Parts: sequence; structure tokens; C-alpha cells
Amino acid sequence: MRTATVPAATLLRTVAGIALATLLGGCGAKSPFPVRPAPWDLPPESPLRSATLAEGDAWLRHYLMAGDHEPAIRMLDAGARTAPRDELVRRLQLGLVLHQAGKHSASNEAFEWVEREAENRYTRSVTRAVGSVLVNDGVLEYVPPLAERAMVPYYRMLNYLALGDRDGAVVEARKAGLLLAGEDPASGCSGAAFLPYFAGMVYQAAGERNDALVSFRRAERGFDGCAGDGPAAPPSLGADLLRAALDLGVREVADSARKRYGIPAARAAGREAELVVLVEHGWVAHRAGEDIHVPLFPEDVEGLEGSDGGEGVVSAAARVSARLLSNLAEQAAWGSAYDEHPAARWAAALAGAHVVKVAWPVYRLEAGRPASVRVLAGDSASATAAVEDVSAGVVREFEERRPMVLTRAVGRGVVRFLAARELEKKAEKDGGEVAGFFAGRFANFAGNALEQADTRSWSLLPDRISMARVTLAPGEHRVRVEVRGGAGGGVDTLDLGTVTVGPGERVFLSRRVWGSDAGGSAPLRRGYRRGLAEGYDSRWAGEAPARSDEGTAPQPARPDRSLSGGGAGPEARAVSTNRVDP
Repeated sequence: MRTATVPAATLLRTVAGIALATLLGGCGAKSPFPVRPAPWDLPPESPLRSATLAEGDAWLRHYLMAGDHEPAIRMLDAGARTAPRDELVRRLQLGLVLHQAGKHSASNEAFEWVEREAENRYTRSVTRAVGSVLVNDGVLEYVPPLAERAMVPYYRMLNYLALGDRDGAVVEARKAGLLLAGEDPASGCSGAAFLPYFAGMVYQAAGERNDALVSFRRAERGFDGCAGDGPAAPPSLGADLLRAALDLGVREVADSARKRYGIPAARAAGREAELVVLVEHGWVAHRAGEDIHVPLFPEDVEGLEGSDGGEGVVSAAARVSARLLSNLAEQAAWGSAYDEHPAARWAAALAGAHVVKVAWPVYRLEAGRPASVRVLAGDSASATAAVEDVSAGVVREFEERRPMVLTRAVGRGVVRFLAARELEKKAEKDGGEVAGFFAGRFANFAGNALEQADTRSWSLLPDRISMARVTLAPGEHRVRVEVRGGAGGGVDTLDLGTVTVGPGERVFLSRRVWGSDAGGSAPLRRGYRRGLAEGYDSRWAGEAPARSDEGTAPQPARPDRSLSGGGAGPEARAVSTNRVDP
């Protein structure tokens, strides 16, 4: 069967136009971001030191660590040159920045759109695989993985609790259950144990007994499924499960919880006031681009020109895959592959080879993890227990999809290779061997310039989340978070203000910390406050941010909203440690 042919001149004009647009787009436009400071002027853990973060992500992280939320919000304005091109990514980032800034209503508006659009995109993504063979994944709609989608109802629950809207928090807890309905927590590690656990606490605080029990049992199965590959079930889960079972009179579940978690039979289920502190650590693993170049010499493609149907594509893909695996093995053994050296690529091209570029994303973790975090409330102290490893979740999901990602990358390389070969043959027929050679090399290099890894992700998420539960007597209590660095590092104490709890109340607090394995987080924040933010952020924000005393952490506003619970569950009252909505 003979296929339709395209004039060589048309193909050449098309490739030339694409290459010219790529060069002009990459070199002609002035960057909308400020110039990065010199590395020696930055604190040790500054995101602006990263060599793998996208420019926009580095500056957003920088502003959040400096506590300067307004420039970050302006960066993410719709239509801003600094905003992500994908609207869903933009709103994910914006929702979290608004949450950190204490603008809980605006944060929920952004996340509400994300919830609807993410579901629609997930449905559409089932049929997108064919199109992504022809174009880069980065130009397609971004479909967030489950580990990222699960964080949307988490932040919406926190927002509603901070606004004093118990019903809104319960609605988000139900959405979390629907999101995870298709996931089997007992089959391997689903990475979705923490979300139902947090939802169960919200249900329990709102008096939704049955929903609380269902969520706690699902969380238990989720933690079991992640045994050895994620955080273990926190000790408090057993007490929560027992309380929920006793509230509903489900003796079998209550007896099972007592036996499994070693809770004495005489121990009361507990109706004291309780403080729940969620501590978010550092930054989630982010995507960075990796690529490798695979030369295909004339002898590698002999016989492909006469192939019918998809036989030529399959043969070319096999050759590309074989050389790709060989180069990857060489890179793993020696740190680099011979074919990656620019001189080797030029030599291969001059020898008549087509150098196929294959690009794919990898995850990089650049987040300091403190040795320990404690919550101090009045005279009580409680160590935090890890309940969610966000980085492990997104990486685990990507590892499951990586064969498909690499298959599409190889497929794109093969399509570009066959197009370049066709252009070379037509140009050689019309203008001679020299014209064909240069047309083929030009098409080859232009196609490689268009091949980029898809590095989009929700890069402002925390690396992991830990939790502390503190039983308190009714009254006022000063709350602090103590962050201790590793390797003999210092201790940084963050003041979360004073909370007032009544009998049976449950109070939720959340705080983001920037720990470091080499020490506490205070030197980092002091580094920004010593003038770093003034010296560089002013070029973006238009004015220097206000400065705090060097040794004092910003003090939160006293919460003035409360949330009364009902039924047998403890009352819930959210306290925001950031600014609150006006």
C-alpha cells in the first residue's frame, strides 16, 4: 500500500518554521523573573540555590519561606507572564499560597475549580495516549496524580475549619471519601491512608459517628497496605477507632481495636479537650528533566524504507530502545554516556547518523528533614508522628507510570526520526546528496529542540506531614512547635499563640516548618529577614517587605472564630496560625 507523499520544500518550510519559533521563543524574550542572587548571598536551604527547580517554582518557594505572600500571589495572577501556562497548575499553586497567607475563602475558591477540572481531565486523559505520541507531554493538559489530588480536600478541610465552617469541612471529608472510592487500601501501598484518617477526625469532631468509623477503618487498612513503604499507623489511630466503635456500639470492632493496639479494657474512650497539631515539613520532591541522545547510523536503518504499514516504526523503535538501554547502562556505570558528549553527537551527525533525543521527567528531593519536632502546649509536650509522606506518594505513582512515559518518549523520537529521514530522501532527490544531508540534519536538530520533559507538578506541597495529639485541661494554653535539627543542630521554637479549649473540644492547628538536617530552621528565616528579601524581592514586589526582629518569629493573630460540635463527638474549633480572612 503506497502512502501519500509531501513535497520536500513543504516539509523543509514546516521544520524551519518550527525551529525558528523555538529559537525566537527561547532566546528573544526577556525573563519576567528577577535575577537570582549569587549563591553565597543565599541561606543554605534557599530554593534559589536549586539547579533543577523551574524558575517560577524557585521564586514561589523563596517567597513562601520568606513569609512574603503578596509577591507570590501576584506571580500567579491570571495572565501574568510568571504564572504557569496550565490553568490547573496555576490554581493549585495559588490555592496553597492563599492558604499560607491566611486567605482561606479565596484559597477554597481556587481549590473548588481545581476539584472539578481535575476530575474532568482525569476522565479525558484515558483517550489522550495516542496524541501524546506526536507531541510532548508538556503541551497536553496536566493531570495531577492521586497523591496531589488527595491534598486538595485536605487543604479545603483546613480552610473550612479555620473559617469556623464545620459543615463545609464535613462536605470536603465526604469528597475525600469519593476521591479514594476507587482505590483499594488493602492492595499494596495506596498512599492514601492519611486523608481518610484526617477526614475521620473531622467527622468525629462534628458528631458524624458512622462516617468517622468508616474513615478510621479505611485509614487502618491504608496504613497496613503501606507497611514498610510509608509512615506507620500513628498510636492515636487505635484510640480513635475504639472511640468511634464504642460510640456506635460496634463491640466487635471495639474489642479488635483494644487487642490490636493494646488498649486496656478499663480505659475510657476519652472525652477530654484535645489539641491536634499538623506540622508540614519542607518541600515535596519536584520534577526535573533528564534526556539522553541515541545516534542511529545508516546501517541501523537499512531496510526500513521499504517497510509497509507500521513495520518500519516498530523496527526503528526497537533500535532506539536498544541503544537507549545501552546508553543508560553506560551512564549508570560511568556517570555519563559517550553519545552524550557534544563532540560525539556532532561526529555522529557528520557521519550520517540521526541523533534522536529522548527526554523524560525524574523527581528530585531538595528538602531538609529535621531530626525531631515536638509540640509544647502549656505544661504538656508531645512528639509528632509522621502520618503522610507526600514525596514518597508522588514518586511511587510516577514509578508505576514510568514505563508508559518512556514508551511515549521513544515513540516521539521514532516519529521525528522517520520524518527527518523522509525529508532527507526528498531533498536528496530534488537537490542532490548535499542538500539531502543538510535537510536531514536540520530536521533532526530542530526536532530535538522541541523534545522537552514534562516537569510540571504541584511543587509547593510539603515533603511530609507529621501530627501531634495533646490532651489538655479546659482553659487557655500557649502553644509552641520545637524543631530540632540533626547532626547536633540547634533548636528552633515557633510560637503558635494561645488557644482556649473547653470540655470535650478538639482544636486543630497547622504549621509549615522549614527544617534542615544540618540545623534548625531559625537561621534560614533570619537569613531572609536580615535583608535578603529586601535586597532582591523589592525588584519584583515594588517595595521592601516589612522586617521582624531578628530573633523573633512572626506572631499569629488570636483566633476569633469557633466551631461548635454536636452529638457525642468532641467539639471542633479551628485555629489559623497565619493571617485570617477580613
